[in-house]
Amino acid sequence: MKRNLQNLQDKQYDLLIIGGGMYGSALAWEAVSRGLKVALVEKTDFAAETSGNSLKIIHGGLRYLQTMDIMRTIESIRERKTMLKIAPHLIHPLPCIMPTYGLTMKSKHVMFAGLLLNDIISCARNFGNDPQKRIGNGRVISRRACAVEIPVLMDSNYTGAAVWYDAQAYNTERLALSFILAAANNGADVFNYMKAISFLKNESCVCGARVRDVLTGGEYEIRAKMVVTTAGPWTNKITGLVDSGVAPQKFILSKAMNIVLKRKITTKYAIGISSNIEFRDGKQYRRKKRRLLFVTPWRDYTIIGTSHLPYNGDADSFKVKESDVQDLLAELNMLMPELHLQRSDVTCIHGGVLPLAKEPTPGDDVQLLPHYRIVDYTKTSQLEGLLSVVGVKYTTARDVAEKTMNLVMSKLHNDTRLFSTRQKPLPGGDMGDYRSFIADSLNANRDILPEAVLTRLLYNYGTLYKQVIACIKEQPELAQPLAKDSAVIKAEVVHAVREEGALKLADVVLRRTDLGSGECPADDCLQACADLMAGELGWNRERINIEINQVKEKYKPV
Repeated sequence: MKRNLQNLQDKQYDLLIIGGGMYGSALAWEAVSRGLKVALVEKTDFAAETSGNSLKIIHGGLRYLQTMDIMRTIESIRERKTMLKIAPHLIHPLPCIMPTYGLTMKSKHVMFAGLLLNDIISCARNFGNDPQKRIGNGRVISRRACAVEIPVLMDSNYTGAAVWYDAQAYNTERLALSFILAAANNGADVFNYMKAISFLKNESCVCGARVRDVLTGGEYEIRAKMVVTTAGPWTNKITGLVDSGVAPQKFILSKAMNIVLKRKITTKYAIGISSNIEFRDGKQYRRKKRRLLFVTPWRDYTIIGTSHLPYNGDADSFKVKESDVQDLLAELNMLMPELHLQRSDVTCIHGGVLPLAKEPTPGDDVQLLPHYRIVDYTKTSQLEGLLSVVGVKYTTARDVAEKTMNLVMSKLHNDTRLFSTRQKPLPGGDMGDYRSFIADSLNANRDILPEAVLTRLLYNYGTLYKQVIACIKEQPELAQPLAKDSAVIKAEVVHAVREEGALKLADVVLRRTDLGSGECPADDCLQACADLMAGELGWNRERINIEINQVKEKYKPV
């Protein structure tokens, strides 16, 4: 994946995408699959902002049955199946469990009916998929069985539990990157650290954008027949660059947070627990009736979230506060007191900003925007050539991209026949039977790398692990770990720079490898990684120190 800046000046694109998170990445792949000439720009790194905050669950929409939103449940089930199929190395089944209570909506009888309806709706969920990706039937279990499965739950009022299956992403950042790689491999020009600073217009039609290279300061004009913004909470700021009175799409924001613990609280299930809490809103306290949190096993860690609170600030200035972390820990210790969670247990904090359905009032739950939005400015502002897409979850990003492209193709008066990305594996996902792929790959490379290292490569890269192996064959010293206690090897760093568009240390630490996804790497590990990147990118000692300090700051709340 090469950063060819000359293309920006020379090409006339069909579509320019502004925003390289999960939704922009999926849209780029969908657009290229339809035969369009595509450019994508992202002001930081791919999936570095809102898409960098995730509980890692790819869910089938079970919760939507509470409001009988059957169509949204069907959509989620279909897209969960698609993700399991096109990215089998990154997405895996995950059992979930939630205590039942009383005789109303949270009772065993109501949950049983909901699980049964879900199984009926999703009866084709395993058809055609790899056996390792099987999503089992839901069921309810007794109070005694629940106590065995989730002994950390100290609430004495539960009557049993509901058990169902969803899916989990081993690495959400590499999932988004896989869509970027798919697009780039098929002709798209994709650029991280490229910020849109103004739009190009021809009377009442947007025909591209002027962008600035964040790393060098260079500016370029990108000409395109249509522009789609996929900038999430930055949507209003981006569309505000159009000097034509674009009708703003008002998005009320929430701050979302997930914390990572260096403790295995649960090893089998993602545990859903609810509570009544007080939370801070500035200097005031407001009663929030309930909050559903999931305690989720992930690699050698536990992820807990997602915590949602109102946010009134600018998206660019968002950062998780230390008080937010402390409040969540206090809540968890109330629900699971025998864990005695300490601040030192928290090794990583993921935060982001998401759109709300409405302004919360005292006593209300924070309600996220229930559906994605595709905004056509022809209808709202009589401005041709510009669309905005605002998404709300990882699971359906590909489906929203498909719907967006149907609209784009009709506006371009192009052939609207579908080329479905629903069936085509993402880079690394073309492996056939998953278990056989793992076994055969381990057996074929035992003389090159230890089994634990190989297994991790297979989960992260799928069939593309061979590219990492090729680096090692070319330079055998790259098989060495970055540092004594590092699971990541040097070849992954070199590969990230040469083939995956990594331009800053944080790109490799947080989004191309496992190095810092669970906790901040040790100093010697960061130094070794930065030194390798310096050799590839020509950094001097001052730049290396800056990059290391910037990574360390990522792990500190304010």
